[in-house]
Amino acid sequence: MILVVGATGFLGSTICGMLARQGRSVRAVVRSSSDPVKVQALRDLGCDLVEADLKEPASLKLACAGVDTVVSTATTTLRDQGVDSIPDVDESGQLHLVEAAREGGVRHFVYVSFPSDLDGDVPSPLAKAKRAVENALRSSAMTFTILQPACFMEVWLGPAIGFDYAGGSAQVFGSGDAPVAYISLVDVARFVVASLDHPAARNVTLPLVAQNVSMNEAVRTFEAVSGRTFAVRRVPIEALEQQLAAARSPLEQSFGTLMLGVARGAAQQMDERQAAFGIECATVEEYARRSVTPIATS
Repeated sequence: MILVVGATGFLGSTICGMLARQGRSVRAVVRSSSDPVKVQALRDLGCDLVEADLKEPASLKLACAGVDTVVSTATTTLRDQGVDSIPDVDESGQLHLVEAAREGGVRHFVYVSFPSDLDGDVPSPLAKAKRAVENALRSSAMTFTILQPACFMEVWLGPAIGFDYAGGSAQVFGSGDAPVAYISLVDVARFVVASLDHPAARNVTLPLVAQNVSMNEAVRTFEAVSGRTFAVRRVPIEALEQQLAAARSPLEQSFGTLMLGVARGAAQQMDERQAAFGIECATVEEYARRSVTPIATS
C-alpha cells in the first residue's frame, strides 16, 4: 500500500493518477476541508481515501497503518495561511508524519523538497522546514528518497507568480537575464513514481532539473508559441530585497527569499544520477505549447 500525503494538490493528484494506472494500491490522504471535486476525482481513480491532517499526529498514525511506502508532496505555500502555516505543516506536520511512518513500520519514504541553493543568505522558514524533514529522514531507519526539484514551471512560469500567459503578461524578477533551473510538475510526478522501484533511488538526495532558462528567454518562448507580444513588468532586485526585509509572515519570508533567488540566478546542473532514470523531461517550450492557445494568423 502506498500512502500519498498531499493527494489533493496538483503534484499529489498527478502521482495518484499515475500509480492508479499502474494498478497499484493507493491510499490518498484527504481532509474534512478538502475540495469535494478533488476528493471525488481521487475516489474515481480507485484510491482508498483516509481522512488525516499533518497537524493531528494521531490521525497520521492511523493513516500509516499497513502502509509500505509513504509519498509526501504536501505544502502550505499555496494555501490559506490563516488555517495552515509553514511552521505548523511544512515543518512540524511533516516531522510528525516521518515519526508516524517510522513507528508504523513503513519501509520507504519519498519526500519532495527543493534544492538547498534556493535557501537564501538567511534560510527562510520553508527552507528550514525542508532541511529539518530531510535530516529526520536521513536519521530514520527507513529507506528514503529525497527529491529536490528545481523551480516548477507550472508555478514560476504560471499565473500564481504573475506569469499570465493567458493574458499575455509576465512579471520578471531582476533583469531577467540570469538563468534559472526549471522542471515540470508532471515530470516530478514521473520521478516520484519511478523512485518507488528504482535501485538508484534508495537512500539518496537527488536534485532534479529539466532546463536552465532565463526569465527573458521564457517570455520570448511564450511569445513565439502564442504569437503575441507580452507586457512585461520588471521587479528590480533592490525592490525584492526591500520586500524581503519587510516580510513578517513565514510565507512572505519564504516566497521573498525564493523570488530573490530567481532574480539573482538559480541555474542547476543535471545530476548524473537523474539520467539513470531514463526520464526525458519537458522543456520550457514544450510546457508553453501545452499551456497556451496560439493566436490565429491570417
